[in-house]
Amino acid sequence: MNKVTTQQAALILLYALKERGERRGKELTRARLSLATLKRLWNRETLSEAWLAEVNDWLLSAGWTLVHAGTTFAIVKKSVVENWPRVAASRIQDVLDQVLSGRFEFDQLEHLLQPTEPSATTLTQPTDGKRKRSAKAGRHA
Repeated sequence: MNKVTTQQAALILLYALKERGERRGKELTRARLSLATLKRLWNRETLSEAWLAEVNDWLLSAGWTLVHAGTTFAIVKKSVVENWPRVAASRIQDVLDQVLSGRFEFDQLEHLLQPTEPSATTLTQPTDGKRKRSAKAGRHA
C-alpha cells in the first residue's frame, strides 16, 4: 500500500481540479471536497493538521489554498482570494478601543453568531461615534 508524500498529494489534488475543470468546460477557481474524497485521493486513513499544512504549502506554491470549513474542505485559487473585499481594523477602531478598555458590550454582537437567522437589528456607527441599535427595514427571515 503506497502512501503519497505531501508533494504528491498536492499534485493529485491539482490534477483532480484540472480534470473537473475540463469536464465542466471552464477552469475551476474554487471547489468543495469532502474528507472522504481527500482520504481517497491521497490513500490515507487520517489527515493530521501538520500533514495538511505541508500539503497546503505545496498548493500555495501552485497558487491554491486548502481550507478546512468544519465538516468539509474548500480549495480556492489564491488569485481569486486576493480580489475579495478587504476588512480593515481601522474602520472599527473606536470599537477596538472600547474592547481594550473593557467598556464594549459584546451582547450587541451576539446575533452575528447565528448566520442562518438574519438579525432584525444591527450595530450602527453614527458620525458622533456613539453606538445605537437600529432596525433593518423590510428584512424578514
